[in-house]
Amino acid sequence: MKKVLYITTIILFAIGFSSCSGNKENKKGVMTFVVEGTFENAAGKMLYIEEMTADNGAQFCDSIPCDSKGHFKYEGHMTYQTFFNLHSNEYDYIVLLPNDGEKIELSGKYGQLAITYLVNGSPESRLMWQIVSYINEANDVIANIAQQDKQNKSTLSKDEYEDAKKVTDSIFINEHNVIKQMYLNFITDNSGSLSTLYAIDAPFNQKWRIFYAQSDFEVFEQVLEGLNERCPDNPHTQYFRTRVERMRSERALAQQQQQQGQEIIIE
Repeated sequence: MKKVLYITTIILFAIGFSSCSGNKENKKGVMTFVVEGTFENAAGKMLYIEEMTADNGAQFCDSIPCDSKGHFKYEGHMTYQTFFNLHSNEYDYIVLLPNDGEKIELSGKYGQLAITYLVNGSPESRLMWQIVSYINEANDVIANIAQQDKQNKSTLSKDEYEDAKKVTDSIFINEHNVIKQMYLNFITDNSGSLSTLYAIDAPFNQKWRIFYAQSDFEVFEQVLEGLNERCPDNPHTQYFRTRVERMRSERALAQQQQQQGQEIIIE
């Protein structure tokens, strides 16, 4: 699976080393959680965990050694609920959304976490896993469509290929609509969860997104409404609120310019 969101580099591991370390002392108001599990092919290898800031920046927290059986354990700290990326390498990672006091249990294959991992003990981390399953499903369908299109192009005449391409394009659009409805249901069913922020920005493939501000603005509003009700002071909510307010202003300006243009035409 190709990396979907929050592309980072190994440099971040070095630059941000101390950013989460300061939270290790369990002071009043600091929430704690534990991540533990065993990954296949992870014996003697390292994992890396980073916190995602509200503006999608990555702050390195720690490197986590796996023992001879691929087992690892990490105790995390946060002053507000936020996302954590757990990496096996630069491009392979999973996203966790812990709550205070949770013991998160993970399994999967080292180096292939994004397509093999399972998570238990953290309901909202499980929601993140659900979103990844949607992405994996879409990737599989898109790969099959691309393979069929490639085969058609190499074996059919030009006219036959054009007809066949209409079919594969229709399948592609239909799959996009199916996945989009799954995300819409997810956002409705999990209103107020920070996981809806991940859902609203999910890609469909390398070129398409699921939701666009211009055509799907009401969905952005729906996500914000839920977050405002459940966690209005969370920095992720605050950042998203600013983002939606900017969208709203841009839409209002565009509508005003359109109306002015129409008036000029009428005159």
